[in-house]
Amino acid sequence: MDLLDEFDIKMERMKQYMERKSLDGLVLTRADNFAWATCGGCSHVNIATDRGAATFMILKDKAFVMTDNIEKDRLLQEELKNLPVEFYVAPWRVDVAKLGIDNYVKDMIVRADAPFSNLKMLDSDFLDLTMEMTLTELVRFRSLGARTGTALQEACRKIEKGMMEYEVAGLVAERCYARGVTPIVTLVAADERISKYRHPLPTEKKIMKTAMVVVCGRRKGLIASCTRMVSIGEPSAELAEKHAACVFVDVMMNMNTHPGRKISEIFEICRDAYENAGYDGEWEKHHQGGPTGYRTRYYKADEKSEGVVAANTAYAWNPSITGTKSEDTLLVLEERNELVTQAPDWPTIELEAGDVSIARPDILVL
Repeated sequence: MDLLDEFDIKMERMKQYMERKSLDGLVLTRADNFAWATCGGCSHVNIATDRGAATFMILKDKAFVMTDNIEKDRLLQEELKNLPVEFYVAPWRVDVAKLGIDNYVKDMIVRADAPFSNLKMLDSDFLDLTMEMTLTELVRFRSLGARTGTALQEACRKIEKGMMEYEVAGLVAERCYARGVTPIVTLVAADERISKYRHPLPTEKKIMKTAMVVVCGRRKGLIASCTRMVSIGEPSAELAEKHAACVFVDVMMNMNTHPGRKISEIFEICRDAYENAGYDGEWEKHHQGGPTGYRTRYYKADEKSEGVVAANTAYAWNPSITGTKSEDTLLVLEERNELVTQAPDWPTIELEAGDVSIARPDILVL
């Protein structure tokens, strides 16, 4: 399968969706949906916004990209290449997408993925189209996972006593960008900040003993997430015990994520695992993750989640116990699962799950 085959699949999914919803067209202004529809095309300039600098539109059986004269050449030459899309280009000083819609849509029934002009919003079930990966997306996702996991682990091995959290974040960014991955989320916590904050944005605080480092890396629109724990010298017995318990929860969630399983059931397994590990209630202090792909999480799993795991989808479960966390990104296939961000050259904990022995990342001792 090549990108043209992938594009045909995406177009067919959208056309079937439009038929089910009695629509004449779809407008995708979000950069994640743009990347999905264009097989990895990047419409971002500012990564701190959900909107891209280009808009994808499908009307009946034709695809359009609306952008300005600044972005046209880059999109044509580096992002969309030979995809069969028509361009609507206007000067940078005007609202390109609005002009394009005014010229093309007129009296058609069209919906958008975000508030846009006078168009009504798409239903939330549009996301179902984007979650199941094609064969070419699976290849890209494995590559992303390997790049992201390796970058994070290399950065962690460079940590030294007295290094600021900011410096560690810089190491993560350097190694991600060197592999063509954009670190869209980077969290670093030193010592007591690990226990105080579940989402520790890096600060000037210096690492004396322990660090938690988290990254969500994006490449060609797809996103993979992972977390690693580092100790300068042997970790305390308390931390080692907590991390082993957290890994137990992690394994129970990943082992029970397979096609046909309800997300709500996985969440119940997660809560039971916390209780069995002796940490009942810790699950209430942070979300446990959920399905991923073109978003860091399409939604956060809980006991009311209506989703069902399908083959060729991805999940990032991230159980945490105060002071530690265990997280990698899981690719769910028909017959097996793959932890795509679990790179080699890292200490592991071996856990038995039924007849299977699973190795998960332990605390790195420097």
